[in-house]
Amino acid sequence: MLLKPMQSFVTVVFLCVCFTLVSGSSFAAVYGLKDSKGIFTPKISVEMGNKEIVIYKTDPHEKFKSFALILNRKNAALIRNINLINIEWIASDNRPTKPIAFAGATYDPLKLKFEEPVARSIGLKLVDKSSRNLFMGKQFSELFSVYLDEQKLVAGEGGAEQESPIKLGVGRDISINVDKTSITFNENNIKKGEIINVDNRSGLDQTIGLEIPEKDLLYTQIVRKPEQTKVPREIWSKFKIAADSGIFVVLIPDPDPSRMAGLNGKEVAIKIYQTDKVRETIRIPIKTSGESTISSLDSQTSHGIREHDIRSLKAVDRTAEPVRSDSGTVSGEKVSTGRDLENKGGWTVPGIWILQVFNLVGLIALALYGAFFLLPKLQVIEARMSKNEMFLLGAREAIREELDKTKEDVLRQCGASIPPKDSDES
Repeated sequence: MLLKPMQSFVTVVFLCVCFTLVSGSSFAAVYGLKDSKGIFTPKISVEMGNKEIVIYKTDPHEKFKSFALILNRKNAALIRNINLINIEWIASDNRPTKPIAFAGATYDPLKLKFEEPVARSIGLKLVDKSSRNLFMGKQFSELFSVYLDEQKLVAGEGGAEQESPIKLGVGRDISINVDKTSITFNENNIKKGEIINVDNRSGLDQTIGLEIPEKDLLYTQIVRKPEQTKVPREIWSKFKIAADSGIFVVLIPDPDPSRMAGLNGKEVAIKIYQTDKVRETIRIPIKTSGESTISSLDSQTSHGIREHDIRSLKAVDRTAEPVRSDSGTVSGEKVSTGRDLENKGGWTVPGIWILQVFNLVGLIALALYGAFFLLPKLQVIEARMSKNEMFLLGAREAIREELDKTKEDVLRQCGASIPPKDSDES
């Protein structure tokens, strides 16, 4: 009697061990939405495996107008091999449909986004057909981001993936990454300035604020990544950075040595907020290269001023050279025209006269050419025109006589009397 219960117990234990061994390389997580009060509403469950990811609706009857999966831009291997990922929709009877390509008609390669409505299906399966095991050892957030109706889903606290990999308030918050610990201005970057990159790696929107010593800087700007849009100055003290996004701060110093020296010892403060309180402040000190930069700038400025003064004095000496007049007085205002022309390297007075002579000779040659060559041709043309005119006149008279004879013949045949010709008629 006790044998059958023992066999059943051993069978159950064996199945549990087998299931544990088989599923040891996978885990499940629940994703959903959080409202303003922090209440979590589960929407989907994600089961990770080495070669496949299975996503189920928590409510099989719920319909999603828009279900989107966006690739993680930091996962270059997944992006390169996205053509080797297939999707199998899971029907209501828990059977997968015919596989289709993830990078198909509904995939946007620019946004790395797959989007489709989900109505009848209760879930979907992502299958890795590559030989690289793209899903192995990865969390779902390292591969994809999930959006329902343009709202990003977050992992629930009970799943294998937590909502945020950073435990806020415990030690240094590595979710905000700053690429610089200090800034140094010298002669190499005085024109192009320095750039501070600030990245939000927490997986959630983060509120920060910046304090920048703008008075001693020539140009300052905060730009969002990757949108390349400027953050208005009015909200520099407190603004949000989206998840998996960031900003870069552009700082260009004033080339004035005194103002540049005023930057030494000042700092850029990045405040990280938790609700309405400043939880942490990252301070980036500003340094200048010391007296060498200022002295070099001073020497360059003074050298430029000295050269400008020397050039000005030489110009004054040249233009204000006094000239003695016939009366013996000295005049600094009037200068000889011939000397000015010689000093300027232009035409001298004899050169101008020679040019005038050449012009006059050219005009005379042109007149002679017209008189000796063009005039006979004009006379020939005139004679030809007069001959043509005489020919036309003779032809007109012949035509008139022919018309008169034709008229007489017609009247004679008709038996009419022919009127006598006037003696004046020609």
